[in-house]
Amino acid sequence: MYKMIQLPTFQDLIRNYKLTIKNRTDEESDCDPIVSSASSAYDYGACNSGIFGHDFSTASEDETVKTTVTVSRYPSQDANRQVLTSFVNVYEKLKGVTSANLGERFNKIAELGRNKFEDTFLIGIETSGKASSWETLHNFPICQQEEHTTHSIVTIFAIWNTTMGSSLLAMAWGVVRTGFFPAVIIMLAISGLCLYTTHVLLSVNKKHGIISSNFEVPELCRLLLGKWAEVMARIFSMIVLIGADIVYWILMSNFLYNFVSFVYDAFHGNSTEEMTNAVLCPKNIVLNLNTTYVFNPSMENSTFYNIWDLYSTVPVILAVIMFPLLNFKSPTFFTKFNSLGTISVTYLLIFVAIKSFSWGPHMQSWSEEWTLKATFPSLTGMLSMSYFIHNIIITIMRHNRHQEKNGRDLTIAFSLITFTYLFIGVVFYVGFPLAKTCIEDNLLNNFSKRDTLTLISRLLLLFQLFTVFPLITYMLRQDILTNLNGIFKLDSTFGYTKIMCINFVVVLTCIMFACFLPRIGTLIRYTGALSGLVYIFLLPSLLQMASLKKDDRLTAPKAIFYCCIIVIGSLNLFSQFFISDTQ
Repeated sequence: MYKMIQLPTFQDLIRNYKLTIKNRTDEESDCDPIVSSASSAYDYGACNSGIFGHDFSTASEDETVKTTVTVSRYPSQDANRQVLTSFVNVYEKLKGVTSANLGERFNKIAELGRNKFEDTFLIGIETSGKASSWETLHNFPICQQEEHTTHSIVTIFAIWNTTMGSSLLAMAWGVVRTGFFPAVIIMLAISGLCLYTTHVLLSVNKKHGIISSNFEVPELCRLLLGKWAEVMARIFSMIVLIGADIVYWILMSNFLYNFVSFVYDAFHGNSTEEMTNAVLCPKNIVLNLNTTYVFNPSMENSTFYNIWDLYSTVPVILAVIMFPLLNFKSPTFFTKFNSLGTISVTYLLIFVAIKSFSWGPHMQSWSEEWTLKATFPSLTGMLSMSYFIHNIIITIMRHNRHQEKNGRDLTIAFSLITFTYLFIGVVFYVGFPLAKTCIEDNLLNNFSKRDTLTLISRLLLLFQLFTVFPLITYMLRQDILTNLNGIFKLDSTFGYTKIMCINFVVVLTCIMFACFLPRIGTLIRYTGALSGLVYIFLLPSLLQMASLKKDDRLTAPKAIFYCCIIVIGSLNLFSQFFISDTQ
């Protein structure tokens, strides 16, 4: 039986051989990571599922292996034999290479292959019986060209939906901290810069990346910059995840608190104590944070509100509800609710539009809105988190059906993201009827818990976060276990004991922040500035300079330009320590 098999780049071939040797060396290590089953690899689009099954067995370990004949795209059989002979010669150079020294020789051999052969080719042999090492290496379907099945419109909305997070609720607060017109300019500038650095990552990956479903920025950093850059990328990717978990926990506690309080007041005759359509200014009304939505001072002494406290008991009660959902081996069930993200964002846009248009414009002096406030880094740090998609953009764009239109689709997606943030922040800011300083970092806090539209928003967002939080925690847990296994060679089999320990630490961290630092604006700006420095400003610039240097195209003006991008990210981070949220 003859069948066409397209072999990928020579660098991919050597990479797979490296994995094969590593498998033989680490036979006693765990072979069933949390998401490394064959089904999981297939679900995530892995092209290596034929290599890494449940037991990490390889074709070289099988008793019989049948290799198929392929038809070459080269016109002559002599050319085929010449290509095959050349690869056999390179394979001979690999004899005696162990997992210890393969890493040192890998780049030299891969570079030799990159210069000597075309990127893709077809070769074929026919044999039966026990496969030799070369035949095993040849016949692995290591990284066959992945199918690009996602339409452009799906890719665009995938990027949009992924970036829409908790910063939506804090965008108007960021405008307050910056000034109206400077905020608009900064939003557009940061959006353009993030779009550019994202495009840089895609360009560098297209030129130097390896065709693989799990090849992302950390692997690209290791290839071009070294192990230190890979470690940095992985660490700050985890920082983004734990930051998202903390912010989501604070929001879930807030939404749960307000919903239960609404139900309690409705059943106990306290509904007249708040106006349904009231616009609140918690900074002026409330001196005690624990009484944030309570107008009647006597109510704070009631037994219910002594127990049901937003900054002490509610985060703990939420942990009792949420913790069992975090211990599933696979979060597949929660992925079924991904569409809720689009629904929630769409509803929030409608909510802000209805409220703002019902209020009408409330701007005292347009000329004063041109002043750039000293606290503007609050917005720049927050926007670094708002536009953050750099750690998964390669995976998202890899599945785009029209690869030649990646740049266009990415630009459209960022334009849509920018419009969404501008609409939420600007429209709410212009229409807000009270003093602009009353706007909270969670804009829903400016409304009564009895407001119908606000109640729907909180319930919708609460349910969405209930499904998103386990997914984020799962990815964080996976990264932690993967990194620990890589550093300490630990057993990475799924075990409820270690999973529960990791989840306990994550939940405990979230509870501590929800009780003692429940300011999502502060958390978003610090997390965004820190992780943004690495993923948005530093790594894309270093990767681009490394790529240009390999091609002898790195000039002084280009180096200065990319260094300026790094300086911008550094200033964005350092400025966060010189401003206060009470200013």
